[in-house]
Parts: sequence; structure tokens; C-alpha cells
Amino acid sequence: MKDAIEFKTSQMKALIKRRNVLNKKYDTTLPEDIPLDVKSELKFIDKILQEFDIDEEIFAKQGKTINIKNSRNEEWYFQQMKHWAERNPRSTNGQFGKSTLYRFALHFFVENIALNANNARLNYSELAQKVNDANSTKSDSKLTAQLANVENLLGFLLTMQQRQLEYIPEGINLENGFVKYAINPINPTEFQQFGTPTELNPSNELAQSYEEYKKIRSRDKQLIKKYHQTGGQLDDD
Repeated sequence: MKDAIEFKTSQMKALIKRRNVLNKKYDTTLPEDIPLDVKSELKFIDKILQEFDIDEEIFAKQGKTINIKNSRNEEWYFQQMKHWAERNPRSTNGQFGKSTLYRFALHFFVENIALNANNARLNYSELAQKVNDANSTKSDSKLTAQLANVENLLGFLLTMQQRQLEYIPEGINLENGFVKYAINPINPTEFQQFGTPTELNPSNELAQSYEEYKKIRSRDKQLIKKYHQTGGQLDDD
């Protein structure tokens, strides 16, 4: 667990840096034209910075020991947290007493929620949803990256196909060496007049070739996976 002074200093620096970035970005913007979310964030940062310091009188009035009434309900929650800490002993330096775990929970909440700019303004429902959606967000990000890669690849292939067909001659006059180029078949007029085969129609050669290609690619993916799992060793079979 972090020392309060150490965390306070680092957090203040981060908040002040964020405030300076926003102020500089909208330095030449009229106050009425600054987005509401930016105004809200700036006000929120100022409020947090004002709340950082604790009056010594407040600390002096607080009891040095905090009593928490136990019950079956509270004990169940505590045991679940203890189990988590035992699976992650570095989080509490290998200590699992009640005071240590309650202190850890308090510090964790303050450092990661109460004073975290990305979480502090969320209400309870929004915060719970954000935590529960963490895994799906990661999966969505991976899927988005994969789709972007597919999109780029298809765009590249289409461009190469278009350029390639522009340089394929229809015929060459052997007597004078004159090269006659056909109209590029990838154009609106050709599609309107003659149509084109797609991989969706199983009766045409394109679809059959596509299916064979998918089989080969699937096999290669399995071989690559096996290659990594075996540390670069593959059987000849």
C-alpha cells in the first residue's frame, strides 16, 4: 500500500498537469464555447485539489481505533476478500488480518476510484457496469483491431487487382509490336452488363476455389499454433 503523502503528491501532480493541458487547449476559446464536459472536468479537478488537505483538528477529533460490528453477513464479505488477498499476497505484503484488509480496501478505493479522473465522476451503477464490462471491452477492442486489419487488407488487394488489370494486354501485334489493352473489367459498366461471380454461389469456380483456400488457411493456422506450442518443433507427418 502506498504512503498517503507519496500518493497525494503524485496525484496532485497528475491533476495539475491535466488541468494545465485543458486550460492551454482552450486558452483562445471563448468561455461560452468551451464544451460542457471540459468545464465539468476542470471544476471537478479544482474540487479534488481543494479536498486534498485535511484539517489537523479533524484528525485530532477522530478516534485512533475504528470498531466495525461483525455479523454473518460482514464475515462472509471479509472472508471473500481474504481469499482474494491470499491469491494475491503481494497486494497486502502477505498480511491477512482484518485491519490490514480493511485498510487495503480503503486505500484501493481512494486511489483507483475516488481520486481517479476516469472513475471518480461515475455513479455507483456506472462504476459497477464499467468493472463488469472490462473483459468484454477488451474483447471488443481486439475484434475492432482485427476488423480494421481485414479492411486494410481487402482495400490493398482490391487496389492491387485494379492496377494489375490495367497492365494486362488484350493482344500484341507481332508485326509492329503495338500493344492493345482491353478495358479493365473492374468497372461499373462491365458489372452492369455481365455481372460477376461471388464466393456465395457454391456452383461457380470462384466459390469452390474460395472453399479450398479456407481449408488450406485453416490447416496452416493449426500448424502455426502447434509450432508455437511445441517451441518450434513440428513432426513431418
